[in-house]
Amino acid sequence: MNRKIVYTIVLMVGLAGVLAYGALVYVTLYAWEEVAVSTASSSGSVVFLDNISHGTHHLGSVHASLESDIDISYSNPISPSIETGIGINTFTTSWNDIRRDGSSGGKTAVFTLTVWDSAGVPHSTSLKSGRSGSGTMSVSLFSPEPGEGRFELTSTILERRLNPSALSDR
Repeated sequence: MNRKIVYTIVLMVGLAGVLAYGALVYVTLYAWEEVAVSTASSSGSVVFLDNISHGTHHLGSVHASLESDIDISYSNPISPSIETGIGINTFTTSWNDIRRDGSSGGKTAVFTLTVWDSAGVPHSTSLKSGRSGSGTMSVSLFSPEPGEGRFELTSTILERRLNPSALSDR
């Protein structure tokens, strides 16, 4: 065969490979999205007082069962209202990601703890869990003055899905 023909064939095959690779990267990066399958939240109030001591307060728990798409979030069963002193306080919540087989199955659990101080400023932390496990999350904040704040515990199950409209839009 003529060298020009061989070079042309090699160039065309290489170009086709580069185009196929680019399409694969595009689908991988842009055509997938995380969709909220279920969300649960609970909340309560935090009263900052100047006549009691500050400290660490457990606010409740958040759970996600990914096989059944069930989120559970509950505040401290004793009282959804916490009284604490002004100054530095730490607020905790326990989380639990339940998966019977331990795999992700394309789903992720996101747990969020948000506490608003007496000035209305939110202080938040989130944990994204891709496997079975449990633990504690905490938020520390300084509240300089008496007043009322609030807290919210949220558990969300996200599922990674192919978005066909993203393929046709580009």
